[in-house]
Amino acid sequence: MSRSTQALSRRALLGRAALLGGGAVPVLPWIASCAAQAAPAPEDVPVLVGAIAAEQNLIATYEAARSSNASQAARLDPVLAHHRRHLAVLKRHYVPGSGNRAGEGGAVPSPVAASVPAGAAGLAALRDMEDRAARGRMADAAKAGPALAQLLASIGACEAGHAMTVKGGAPPVRSRSDAEALQAALAAEHAAVYGYGVLGARLRGTLRQTAKDLWNVHRARRDQLVSVLSVAPVAAASAYRLPVQVTSARAAAQLAAALESGLVPAYVGLAGVSSPDLRAFAADSAQRASAWAARWRSRSGAAAPPEAFPGLPSAALSPRPEPGE
Repeated sequence: MSRSTQALSRRALLGRAALLGGGAVPVLPWIASCAAQAAPAPEDVPVLVGAIAAEQNLIATYEAARSSNASQAARLDPVLAHHRRHLAVLKRHYVPGSGNRAGEGGAVPSPVAASVPAGAAGLAALRDMEDRAARGRMADAAKAGPALAQLLASIGACEAGHAMTVKGGAPPVRSRSDAEALQAALAAEHAAVYGYGVLGARLRGTLRQTAKDLWNVHRARRDQLVSVLSVAPVAAASAYRLPVQVTSARAAAQLAAALESGLVPAYVGLAGVSSPDLRAFAADSAQRASAWAARWRSRSGAAAPPEAFPGLPSAALSPRPEPGE
């Protein structure tokens, strides 16, 4: 697997990242990626502490919003449950040192609930918070080691689905590394391009234009992935077995949701590569796919998926102990 990279501008990728300090050493998941087999690095601690603090603040804010507006409980409770699971898994990877590191501890800040107005304005504020949280996890994924980056990318994808919003554009990617994960993401984009070409014919008006725009987005992402591969890119199939038969506009929206959801695990897997710039690109791509899947599900009347960690294998939710831990 090639490890040569051509660095991107980190400034363009990261934007901003408020990271908090700490003194514990994280125990990272052992994920099926060649880049994820490095030992946990102490420099991951501030990233992990920052992610824990962010989840604590979101939980506190949702709990306060729910208490002040009980009529929104049915809408807020599933999202709150996801954040509680995020926090539990993040804390599972953050443990004090032992043996010759027994003096290490680290400090996670106390949770702070943001002020959220009642009614529609409050829901809009929560969506903005989710969007900022998702972007924070994207920045974190670029700073973290490969294994932790995959977990953060999955959490960010879940938060992007909560926000149901997609903003801005990702920078071009020119790194040349980790061919297997890149090929998997490319194969998923090939399927998305094909699927959007099929479903667009069943839509009219603004929805058809949206499908066309996303078709072009996925074509562009496909071309970006091709441009960074150091080996021959996997070719698109002449046809794909689609998970939804497109017989109506509703079915077209269901298929679009399934296509976007199918991209999330491919990009979460790509978040475990050795290049920090590719990890940031992968985390951003997973978030955008999750957000558009949520929008298409809303259009089709489908329920939100129960997963708090979209695209992440269950084995990655528990840290693998290191000798001496």
